Amino acid sequence: MKKKGIFIGVMAALLMVQLGVLFFYGNKKAGFHEDEFYTYYATNKTAGLFVNDRQWMAREEMRNDFVVLPGERFRYDVVKQMQSWDVHPPFYYYVFHTACSLFPGVFSKWLGIGVNLIAFVISYMLLGYGAYLTVTQKKFDSFGERLEEERKGRIIAFLTCLMWGLSGAVISGVMFIRMYQWLTLFLLLCLDLHLCAVKREDFRIRSFLLPLSVTVFLGFLTQYYYIIFHFFLGAGFCIWLLKNKKFRELAGYVVACAIGFVGAVAYYPASLSHIFRGYRGTEAVSEFSNISNTWERLRFFYDLFDDFVMNGTLSWWLLAICLLGLGIGYARKKEGRKGSVLNVSTGLQIFACGGYFFTVSKTALILGETSNRYQLPVYGILLFLLLYVMWELIGQTVEVVKRAPDARIMFGAFVVVILLTAGLGLKNGRVFFLYEEEKDIMTYVKSHSEEPVVVFYNDASPDNIWRLSDELMEYEKVYLASQGNQEAITDGIIVQSDRLLVYVADYEDKERCLEGLLQVNKKLSDYEAVADKGMWTLYEVYSKEK
Repeated sequence: MKKKGIFIGVMAALLMVQLGVLFFYGNKKAGFHEDEFYTYYATNKTAGLFVNDRQWMAREEMRNDFVVLPGERFRYDVVKQMQSWDVHPPFYYYVFHTACSLFPGVFSKWLGIGVNLIAFVISYMLLGYGAYLTVTQKKFDSFGERLEEERKGRIIAFLTCLMWGLSGAVISGVMFIRMYQWLTLFLLLCLDLHLCAVKREDFRIRSFLLPLSVTVFLGFLTQYYYIIFHFFLGAGFCIWLLKNKKFRELAGYVVACAIGFVGAVAYYPASLSHIFRGYRGTEAVSEFSNISNTWERLRFFYDLFDDFVMNGTLSWWLLAICLLGLGIGYARKKEGRKGSVLNVSTGLQIFACGGYFFTVSKTALILGETSNRYQLPVYGILLFLLLYVMWELIGQTVEVVKRAPDARIMFGAFVVVILLTAGLGLKNGRVFFLYEEEKDIMTYVKSHSEEPVVVFYNDASPDNIWRLSDELMEYEKVYLASQGNQEAITDGIIVQSDRLLVYVADYEDKERCLEGLLQVNKKLSDYEAVADKGMWTLYEVYSKEK
C-alpha cells in the first residue's frame, strides 16, 4: 500500500508539471484556426452571421454569435440542430456549450482550452491505468513475481504518461479547440474497459457491458472516428473470446455494443447521412477506395508521428527493437527456449491501433501538421507499445548475458531519453495551433478599435470573413463590401474619414479596391500593408500628411 501511495503521488506530481506546461502554451496562444471559430459559432449561435454588401456590421452583431447570451444558456437543442446541419456529432459541443453557458457573454480561448484540459487529465489517468493493466495482466507464479510485475507496470505507466504529455502533438491537441482531445478520452476508456475484462475475466453487465454501451454511445456522438477504433478493438476481442470458447460472453458483448451504437443513431439520426451522404463521408470513401495513394498517405502520417511526437527518432527506436528482437530470438533458439514480449492485451492494442492508423491515414484530410489531430487519439497507445516492447527486450537482453537487469538504471536511462526527445521537440517548435504571430496584430487592432474599418470580401467565398472573427469583434463596427461590386462606395463615414483600416481578400483585384477608396475620399492618398492574414491582407489607408 505504501508503494501504491508513492506511485499515485509521483503520477500526480507529473500531471501537475504537465498541466503547468499546458498553461504555459495556452498563455502563448494568440490566434485561432478557422475550425476553432466554427466551434464557438456552431455552439453559441444567436441569429446567424450574414454578409450584406455595402452595409455596416456592429461589434455586437458578430460577437453575439460567438458567445452565450444571458438568456441563451444551456440550449442543447439548438446545439444539436446546428451540428445536424454540418458533419459532426454533438456531444463535444454540448460540453463546450456548458462551459460557455457558465460564463455568459465571454469570448475567450481559455473556455476551449479549459474544456480540453479536463479531457487531458482524464485521458492521462486512463492511459496510465491502461499501461499498468497491460504489464500486470498475466497470472503470477509467486508473490515475488507479482511484486516485480507491479513495479514494472508502474514504471511503464509513468514513462508512457511522461512521454505522451510532453509531446508537441499532444500539447497541440489541447490547444486546438475541437473535439479530438475528447475523442482521445473515449478511445482510452474503451480500451481500458476491454483490458479490465481480459485481465479479470469479468464480463458482467454492471462492471463491463453497461459501461461499454455508454462508452460506445458517447464515443460515437463525440467523433465518428471512434467507431473505427472500436471496430478493430472489438474484432480482436471477439476473436479472443471465440478462441477461449466464451460464446455466452461473446453474445453479451455484441448485444452491448449494438445497444450503444443503435442508441446513438436513434438519438442522432443525422449521423447516418453525415457518414454515408455528407461531403466528408463521401470524400473518405473515395480516398479509402483509391489504392494508388496508400503508401503516400501512410508515409505522411508516419512522418507526422515521427516529427511531432518522437522528434525524428522513431526510426532509431524501430531499428533498436528489430535488432534486440533478432538477438533475443537467436539466443532463445540456441538455448531451445520459447517466449514473447507480447500478451493478449498488447495484441489487442496492436490490432486496434494498426487498424485505426491505417484506416484514418487512408480517409483523413491531408492538412499539413494540423492533420495530427486525426491520429492524436492513438498516440498514447503507440508510445506505450514502443516503451513496453523496448523495456522488455532490453531486460531480456541483459538476462541473456547472465546479469540481472537493474530496473533503476533502465528507468533513469529511459527518463533521460524521453526528456531529451521531448525537450528538443518543444525547443524546435513542435507545438502548433498557437498562432503567436497574431499577438502583435491584435495589439495593433485594439489600439485602432474606434477607427472605420472596411472589409472587401470575395463573392465566391464570403464565409472567409469569419476567419477574421477575433479581430472584427474588437472594432466598434465594420463596413462590408463585395469585391465584385465595382460601383463607388458612397457611405458618408468612408468618404470623409482621415484614415481607414481595410481588409482585402487575397485575390487579383486588391489594388482596384484600394484605389477605389482613394477616388471617393480625397483626404486619403496612400496605403500600406500592415499584416498578412493568410487569405487576407490588412492595409492602413491614409494621407501622406498623416
